[in-house]
Amino acid sequence: MSIDKRGRELWRRIAPARRAAFFGCLTTGLLVHLYAFTNLIPNSDGLSRVYDLQQMTVSGRWFLHYASALNNFTQMPMAAGLLSLLFLGLAAALITSLLDIHSALLGGLSGAVLAAFPCLGYTFLYLFTAPAYCLSILLAALAVWLAKRGWAGGLLGAAALALSMGIYQAYASVAISLALLAVLKETLDPGASLRGTWGLGLRLVFTLAAGAALYYAVLLVFLKVKNLELLSYLGMDAASSGYPLKELPRLVLDACKQAASFFFRPGAANAFTTPFLVLVDLLALAVGALCWFLRLRAGALWRELWRPLGGLAMAALLPLGMGFSQILSPYAQPTPLMKYAYVSAYLAVVLLLQRGDEVSARERVLLAPAAAVWAAALLLFCLNTNNLLYTASAQAHRATESYLTRLFARVEGCPGYEPGMEVAFVGAISQEQLRAQIPSYAQVDHYSAPRDNVAVLNKHIYHYLRDWLNIPVEELDEETMKSIAQTAWFKAMPLYPAPGSVALAEGRVVVKLQEEYTPKSDFEIAYEDRR
Repeated sequence: MSIDKRGRELWRRIAPARRAAFFGCLTTGLLVHLYAFTNLIPNSDGLSRVYDLQQMTVSGRWFLHYASALNNFTQMPMAAGLLSLLFLGLAAALITSLLDIHSALLGGLSGAVLAAFPCLGYTFLYLFTAPAYCLSILLAALAVWLAKRGWAGGLLGAAALALSMGIYQAYASVAISLALLAVLKETLDPGASLRGTWGLGLRLVFTLAAGAALYYAVLLVFLKVKNLELLSYLGMDAASSGYPLKELPRLVLDACKQAASFFFRPGAANAFTTPFLVLVDLLALAVGALCWFLRLRAGALWRELWRPLGGLAMAALLPLGMGFSQILSPYAQPTPLMKYAYVSAYLAVVLLLQRGDEVSARERVLLAPAAAVWAAALLLFCLNTNNLLYTASAQAHRATESYLTRLFARVEGCPGYEPGMEVAFVGAISQEQLRAQIPSYAQVDHYSAPRDNVAVLNKHIYHYLRDWLNIPVEELDEETMKSIAQTAWFKAMPLYPAPGSVALAEGRVVVKLQEEYTPKSDFEIAYEDRR
């Protein structure tokens, strides 16, 4: 058989819905995130990650270093974007298979939603790690897909989930949410039995639990071998001292409240919801509920009581599954980047639309317009929100570039300055000097997407000058910075940009940005020593 014939045969063996999901994800992702893939838009973390080995065992991400090798540990926008979307497209194909989406149109919609969901935009602000994070999403989807295929698949799925969590723990929520949707799908399948659905549920629980246990066991090995302790980031260090079981009921309630706020409360913390999205989500809720009701009625499935009760149980557990990051990180609030699993709510609507496609033609006539309006409105919102995020972040980057370019020009113009001389920038950029005046930026405001400037700490000034402006100036050690800030002559200096705020003293140029130097936290020092 020729290569062409073999290729055509393999292509025909891939279901149209899977192909549509992959290419829908790839095409939509390229269009929605094109600006991020053709520009470098650093946030504060990205300033020091132009090239970084991603040794993040101290944050529990023991597999991140190996996954990041795919993009040579370097921020390369287009390469990172393509790798990310390839992994996400494969995840989309697996998800359509898992949920038995056999409509090519709905498969394409699933891929489009996965690629356009605004939490992914926050991920692409951490472009240096985006391919690895999208690989983590793929591994989470693969874990559930394998578990659906039997107990042997469940074992392999546990290994896939451990690797996924080893890249980023938050994506365990993706696996949990997909597991709930897989069981929901069974309750609407006339060919599924109660016994078979129970068996699937048990395999999924086993896979999730075994995967989490394997992840933690490998983490302990890495910490032991490298002689490390977990950082205080998001309360990770507290995990080694035991889980706060007494707080579990409150955490469960918080996770559910966060999910409700994310979709239905404009201006909620760690979200980007607007009144427009609330209307879109209410339409999604109505369309999904109608599809569920019609499907149960069409085949008289409601007579088997376990089906409606099981479906309602999965729907009730979905907010907890999507917000499981709150359970994993009980001492901190999950960020928008950590809430990618919330896309499962929209995948649930696609799943129900597929089941609704199996009802009568007259009922489909009622559903189709509402579903089309919902899908178009959702994708429009996603397009606008992602690009608002990129626009606000790019403006903060430009403002920082302009500010620090002018600042170093003052350094070079300081009497007595010579190239290679030490420069002490004491303090951070004043928020009063750089402030965005665009009201719409408030929708996407978050520390991972700064609106005003990206060099938010003293160390970021050095990162920006050295790694983004190619000015070879090295950061001074902590003791030197502290001693400079305590001198009488420093205290007498005015704040930048006033005359005299840049001066030669003790053989180095000193720039006074704040009245006092803020020492690095224990977290910052431990992070810089990561390995």
